[in-house]
Amino acid sequence: MARTQSYERSISPSAAVGSRYRYRGVPAPDPAVARAEELLSLLAQHKRMISLRSSRLRALSLELNERVAQAFCDGVKVAPLARAAGLPAATVRVIGAQDELYPSGQSPEAHLRTITTLAAEVESVEAARTAVEQTRAGVLATARKLRLLDDYQLAAASGLKHEEIRKVTRGITTPQAS
Repeated sequence: MARTQSYERSISPSAAVGSRYRYRGVPAPDPAVARAEELLSLLAQHKRMISLRSSRLRALSLELNERVAQAFCDGVKVAPLARAAGLPAATVRVIGAQDELYPSGQSPEAHLRTITTLAAEVESVEAARTAVEQTRAGVLATARKLRLLDDYQLAAASGLKHEEIRKVTRGITTPQAS
């Protein structure tokens, strides 16, 4: 009994380095379209990262405000609270004006340590968000320079309004695109 074996032969694009043969008539991808899709993906990633950092910043700011209000209720003076939180004294007074708090019994030093730690964390998250926003601005400037996408497409991918795209990218130098 003779066995028959069928062999399928296909040539993948990576196997045929240097040749232009495409198996089953698949057209060669347009480099401009591929670059535009890459930029859209990168902008969507930056949009998510900014959203996550903004959400974390809101949560940290809320916790910082609650800690400042509790410390103010426990009798910690405004000036040390303002220094520890990195906020103006007037803002500390407004935050501390909450009526629904009761004294917690914590020492002023414990309050100030906690508030200093939270303020440092808020500052680091703000710095991280700013860094991502600057990176996004660079990507937007590169995309505008290459003219692969229009301002409306860039706005949709980045989460900005189309009027803001020019403002954000104004004055940003981009590396030479090849």
